[in-house]
Amino acid sequence: MAIYRYPLQAPVSGKKAVDNPTQMVDYVMFQRKRINYDDNSTSYYGLNVPNNKVSVKKNRERVYIAMPQNIQAAYSPTYRKVDMGVAGMAMAEGLQASGVEGIVDALQTAASSALPEFTTGALAQVAQGAANALGLAGNADTNALQALTQGKIFNPYSEQLFSNMNFRTHNFTFKMFARSERESQEIHNIIKYLKQGALPIYGDAKKGKPARFFEVPDKFDIKFVRLSPDGKKMGDSEDLHYKMHTSVCTGIDVNYTPDGQYNAIKNNNLGTGDDKPLQVPAVNVTIRFTETQLVTQQQISEGF
Repeated sequence: MAIYRYPLQAPVSGKKAVDNPTQMVDYVMFQRKRINYDDNSTSYYGLNVPNNKVSVKKNRERVYIAMPQNIQAAYSPTYRKVDMGVAGMAMAEGLQASGVEGIVDALQTAASSALPEFTTGALAQVAQGAANALGLAGNADTNALQALTQGKIFNPYSEQLFSNMNFRTHNFTFKMFARSERESQEIHNIIKYLKQGALPIYGDAKKGKPARFFEVPDKFDIKFVRLSPDGKKMGDSEDLHYKMHTSVCTGIDVNYTPDGQYNAIKNNNLGTGDDKPLQVPAVNVTIRFTETQLVTQQQISEGF
């Protein structure tokens, strides 16, 4: 299993206490995986269904990048405003009190209090119809008549009702400096790994995969982890800060001129494959993810 890691060396190295060496380094870990659509075990491969078992094949390679400057998680429930009105409120109360049978009684009780609104509404419609018929300007509605004649308007009995939960998104920006040729190659491999996971696979007829179709891009497992400076020893906590559900990459930007001016390094080795180094001293990589599963109250207590 190949491991790509940045930086390759800790900020402060050394083995003696007097050197004050870096004890541990916090990283963001990325590992790609693909859904096995040929497992013959299920006909639904959605990831947002609780307890839905989906077979996946994990990529043998992983990427560890030192923590970015900005780490944040947003939880965004969606609410919508609903004007229940007298009739809607009465129906809700009747349904809550005695089921469907109670709705009729509740509506009859609400009819008397709704009569002024009904009468004013009818008058407003008459006025609007007359204006339209005569070609006159005017847009008097129920509340306009009440405001002008009584100094009040009807209570719409507005409510904020839960509508949906948005999927969490995570944006990471990393600035990586190549301090050696090996680290330059490592940065190149990290960028290649992330870009490959974000893009679809084009069908290859020679492999029995028609070019008519794209295979969907990879999914990502993302974790905050703590490792020893050499990247071999895990810290006490494998999931720092918060956990993330399986995510999809919704965009990746690579800026080869992060300081606003192009600078090339003195390097005659263009390389190939995993040995290909960067030709610039630094890059900015911004990568955006969206989780494939919603976060619930129970999962907050589990660390999400």
